[in-house]
Amino acid sequence: MNSQVILEVSISLLYSPMTRILSSAYLSLLLFLCTGHSFGQDVILKLKSDGNTPQTRDYTFKQVIDSRAQKSIGQIYDPQRNKHPASFADNLPQEVLAFYNARINSTKNPYYKFLVKVYKLDLKEIYHPDFKGYRGDIQLSLGFFLIGENEPVHLVDFTSKVQYGRPGTQMHYVESSIHKLFESSWEYFDSWLSTQYLTNRSLVKKVRLNINDPIRESSKDTVFYDPERPLTWADFTETPNPTSSFNATIFSSISIEGNANIENGEIVQVISVKVYMLPEQSWVKDASEYANNHEQRHFDLTRIAANRMIIRLENVELEPFLFEATLNDIYLDAYREMNRLQELYDSQTRNGMNSEKQADWNQIIRKALAGDMETLDKFLDRE
Repeated sequence: MNSQVILEVSISLLYSPMTRILSSAYLSLLLFLCTGHSFGQDVILKLKSDGNTPQTRDYTFKQVIDSRAQKSIGQIYDPQRNKHPASFADNLPQEVLAFYNARINSTKNPYYKFLVKVYKLDLKEIYHPDFKGYRGDIQLSLGFFLIGENEPVHLVDFTSKVQYGRPGTQMHYVESSIHKLFESSWEYFDSWLSTQYLTNRSLVKKVRLNINDPIRESSKDTVFYDPERPLTWADFTETPNPTSSFNATIFSSISIEGNANIENGEIVQVISVKVYMLPEQSWVKDASEYANNHEQRHFDLTRIAANRMIIRLENVELEPFLFEATLNDIYLDAYREMNRLQELYDSQTRNGMNSEKQADWNQIIRKALAGDMETLDKFLDRE
């Protein structure tokens, strides 16, 4: 989600050379503001915190990157109307990082860590002979990023400008204006963040799974697994392969699908599980009851693989940054396990020709369907 704010702040000092009488209060203020900046070849600026009470927050700023091509922010006039390049030397990232973190009192283990990129910090000053002073315009543009497991995630941009007026001797107006810009940038980001915790996917802390595994209605194209509806040979509609040594073939599989929503600051991922066979890719030559049982057990093993996948889904701890990849890994593991079970079953029963082994597997599968996976796990562990 990208956002941008444009703020305009004006800071000006009324200054007139025709004024001969100043109040004692104004004179005291003027003397106080005339800080001792000396104008050498370059003007080195500083960004300092103003000592405001930090706000308790569950985040911290970890890094600031200066993405500007030019380190000079512009030129500043001295009292003799000479121009001098102004910059933060090479200290802008450190000073901005210290400035932001001085605004907050982070919790002991802050959940969020942010990166700031400074895109633009430009200053332009012009001399105004009418009041023998200078008008300045400073623009700031930067971006806020969330630091996670992978690449930083872009959250929001901030763009603002500030204008000021100053006499030639009062350089502090430049620094105070820059300070105002960065102060506004933090206030904007902090305010934006407070509105995003419950709705922004990048900021959620938890993932909750909502697993749907209903008994689905079958059609002529797809037969969904139903313990109350065993397979019949009418479900095998493909023409048999005359060159195959097998008596029958069943195409059964598992799939998951769903969508994610954000509810009260957590991702709710809906997962719909499907266990099915495709009649148009399943066939039989000798439609005996014994052969039908063998193919039904293939379908049962597909259901068992899905049940084992659901158990893993119900017990997995998901991180918001990686939960989709984790869910995909669980599904792929279940798919591979399904194929291993089918191959193991056919290998030991010799595709149903070994009636003794077939009877053993009938019992193993009945137990697994009832939730007793111990024997099945022993077979898988030996593989």
